[in-house]
Amino acid sequence: MSDSEDIRFEFARKCAGNVLGSPPETIENPLTVLASPAWRGVEADVWLAKTGDKSVVLKQYHPDTDFYVDPSPAIEAAEEAGKLGVGPKVVETWVEDGVLAFEELASPWVAGGLHHTLDPDIRSNVIEQKKTFQLGATLSRSVSIFDEIKDLHGITVQEAITTHNDIVPFMDFAVEAEQKLRACGWDQKPCHRDGNTANLMVNPDKAVQLIDFDLSANSDPFEDVGAYLIECFEHDVDARAGFEEWQGFFDEGLFQRSMIYGLMDDLRWGLIGSIMGARSPRTSLEFTKYAAWRFIRLQAQAKRSDANYRIRKAA
Repeated sequence: MSDSEDIRFEFARKCAGNVLGSPPETIENPLTVLASPAWRGVEADVWLAKTGDKSVVLKQYHPDTDFYVDPSPAIEAAEEAGKLGVGPKVVETWVEDGVLAFEELASPWVAGGLHHTLDPDIRSNVIEQKKTFQLGATLSRSVSIFDEIKDLHGITVQEAITTHNDIVPFMDFAVEAEQKLRACGWDQKPCHRDGNTANLMVNPDKAVQLIDFDLSANSDPFEDVGAYLIECFEHDVDARAGFEEWQGFFDEGLFQRSMIYGLMDDLRWGLIGSIMGARSPRTSLEFTKYAAWRFIRLQAQAKRSDANYRIRKAA
């Protein structure tokens, strides 16, 4: 490890000892960190520390993600999720250092995957947990994904970072979509804002816990719906059924609003992956490959002849 990595590790070890009551007998990263094909464990080091029969998980944010993750509101959101029972209970925080400690979801809990979304009971429990979080306490951070996209795109322009050949029409689509949705107006509720199935924990009894609240904020609740639909369903026909599962009814305008947010989620993560690929010292991770995949999925949707139909029909 480099000197900075050593310092980070020793601080995490000290934090673990504070929670466990004595220095950990073991402390290790239980994850295989990936940027592609899945984005997993990128925002922070995750440490599982154990002493005797006690265990705790620590999350320690990386400084190279600070252009899209603010640890303070992320930690706040994780604490709220724990209080609501929709995520692991947070037991201690070191907000200024970007570190939080939470309970271990040990075996038989497993990390979520796309295969879990094939089970309607698991999908139902994911939806229920996201809705419960939306009914929780208002968070300190409020945000629009459209503002995030403009900021991220601005970084790529200023630093001449390669993104995608169609970035101009992608941004044009985002501008038109924002104009329509702002004209319609939107509510703001606490949202998980992450459709990645790797950010779920699933139990054999099909119970679900949400993890990784890195982007969580008060936002249009249909952003949560859109991120879920774009991740879990490959085609509009299936996504329509998924929307009805979430809402309990079908509405064309709200479905198209949700799908627009799903496309914006792809654009946001394509930009994030591009910037990480250009900036991050963690060169072994395939950030640009992940960005390319998100852009390919966006391209398949945003350049379709019915793309403008989504904007016209969105409500």
